Amino acid sequence: MSNYKGISSTEKQRIVSALKSRGAGSCPRCDDSQWTVSEYSRIEVQETNDRHGASGTTIPAVMIVCQHCGFIAQHALQPLGLWSHDATVESGMQEREALA
Repeated sequence: MSNYKGISSTEKQRIVSALKSRGAGSCPRCDDSQWTVSEYSRIEVQETNDRHGASGTTIPAVMIVCQHCGFIAQHALQPLGLWSHDATVESGMQEREALA
């Protein structure tokens, strides 16, 4: 069983600051502007349109949830400056993962 307690308040502030600095705004579904930083995620990327083609390549992301309608937006961490290429390669992940 995991001891994971969610994203720390410090990390949430870093994420919110990065999104605000890039002009992230209201929800595309309901136009409300109340968002919550939810959880980290990984978006699996396929190299082909083959249904069973698992490449092991992922995009590190964070889920942001609209508090009004529940819409979930996922933002890639690397373009936000929150996921470094060096940290990814050092941790043994595929280099393509860091570049995705």
